[in-house]
Amino acid sequence: MRAGVFALVLGGAALLAACDIEGGDPVQHALRDAAAARQAAALKTTEEEEAAAARRASLAPAPGDDLTRLIAARRKAVEDTRALLAAASDPALKDQLTGDLKAEEGRLRALEARLTAK
Repeated sequence: MRAGVFALVLGGAALLAACDIEGGDPVQHALRDAAAARQAAALKTTEEEEAAAARRASLAPAPGDDLTRLIAARRKAVEDTRALLAAASDPALKDQLTGDLKAEEGRLRALEARLTAK
């Protein structure tokens, strides 16, 4: 009987000791956690602002460069459409992609003519 009570008391003490891993004042823990949360929020906000500024800078076209960038985007669209056309097995999709490719090539030729006319 005594061994059972002793085991129960020892187990309870071990359980209580395991519950308070950090130790110390709970108010200090709360203050430390709040400070860490504020710092993480400030860091996240700073990173988001820097990322947004970088996106704005990359999207801002250089003066007189709009047409060149548009032509490059159209060329990329033509290349992508050709790749999709080569990979397509559905006849209806191939027909649609062929029509899209012809239309995109026509727009690209018109833009290139406009660029050379400048």
